[in-house]
Amino acid sequence: MELQRDTQRERLFYIDFLAFFVGQVARKDLVVRFGISEPAATKDLSLYAELAPAMLEYDLRQRCYVYAGGAPLFTHDVDQSLYSLSGERAIALNPEHAKRLASSVQASIKRKVPVDLVAALTRAMYQHKQVSATYASLESGASERILSPAALVHDGLRWHIRCFNHAKKRFTDFNLARFHAVAESGPSEKSIDQDPEWTKEVAVILGPHPQADHPETIRFDYDMEGDTKIVTMSLCLVPYFLRHWHIDTTPTGTKNPKEHQLFLLNRQELIDQEIAGWVFDADVAKEAPLTARFE
Repeated sequence: MELQRDTQRERLFYIDFLAFFVGQVARKDLVVRFGISEPAATKDLSLYAELAPAMLEYDLRQRCYVYAGGAPLFTHDVDQSLYSLSGERAIALNPEHAKRLASSVQASIKRKVPVDLVAALTRAMYQHKQVSATYASLESGASERILSPAALVHDGLRWHIRCFNHAKKRFTDFNLARFHAVAESGPSEKSIDQDPEWTKEVAVILGPHPQADHPETIRFDYDMEGDTKIVTMSLCLVPYFLRHWHIDTTPTGTKNPKEHQLFLLNRQELIDQEIAGWVFDADVAKEAPLTARFE
């Protein structure tokens, strides 16, 4: 069937996105996202069902369409989809539609993760399912894991997923690029609000590097009130934050102030909070145990 309007294609793309990455879609999703009437949303869902009959089936109990295991109608970009799911940017058929100025984003040299693998993880997260995953670690290579995906995290360089590891009975981080295969393996009772390192918030207190020639420029750069900036976040995210912003975490500020403009003022407080040690170990040894970041 030929589609006459670009706006209709955008709505069909959104249905495809929700079906594939979330696992369900309802009329209200289209009504809220596009401001159309419920009858118009029903027509779009009917048209989508004609174009992609293996993607959706109606669930009477949930009163919505659910993913039926088919191949998506459109091509989806993994990063755009993950950013959209985490609320950072709008989803659109053409990513350039959101672009307004000439710009460039630093190229990534990481493995490009297959979109169907990512979608399997995000559906499991949304629908509270556990998965059987083949995952490669630097310590033990590839092995099977039973995981409950709980939250998406972008640390400034890469995507990772906070999961409950059923074998180790704890929440931990899994680098998205290290997943080889994912398959749903049943319902899960685990959710991110059961993760003590996620629900516990800590304050990171920053100041200009003590050896900076012009600390006033750093205060202006980072919108500091006085000589400090306080950033509150989940305990498990602190190490990634400190690394991403090149913050000097040494006890007295001994790193190069031109490379590390910010200095961590509450280092001992964070150590006492049992922040992951790898972010501080680098200050003591030249070879930091970075492999401890992910399972």
